[in-house]
Amino acid sequence: MKKVVLTLVLSLVGLGMFAQSKQAPKVLKYVTQAPDGSVSMTILDDSRDNTMKLESANTFYKYQIIDPKTSRPILTASNSGKECKINKERIGEGTYDIRLYNRSFVITSKIKVSAPRKITDAMHQDAVASND
Repeated sequence: MKKVVLTLVLSLVGLGMFAQSKQAPKVLKYVTQAPDGSVSMTILDDSRDNTMKLESANTFYKYQIIDPKTSRPILTASNSGKECKINKERIGEGTYDIRLYNRSFVITSKIKVSAPRKITDAMHQDAVASND
């Protein structure tokens, strides 16, 4: 009986050590409103992805990611249309200001960027998915 209990305990401990942790993905959503109450800018940051999605109610021609400590842009990009993707690997994890420029005004908001997904994490997830 002691051997059975000991074997069972060791089996459970072994399974617990080799089990993969399943973290729930985090999706951060930032919404900035215009003074009239309309939504001017929305940013979606999915922790499972290396990009963030930037959407605006109005067409914008440029955006900047600003380092709040130095007030200097760390990323400036052109755009045509109402949405774009921002590569998180180019800016890294942290808190930033974002400025969105359109013909009439500039929208500014504070965002927190999640860590970019590492290549090894992506390869591991792809391997696990292919084994299912």
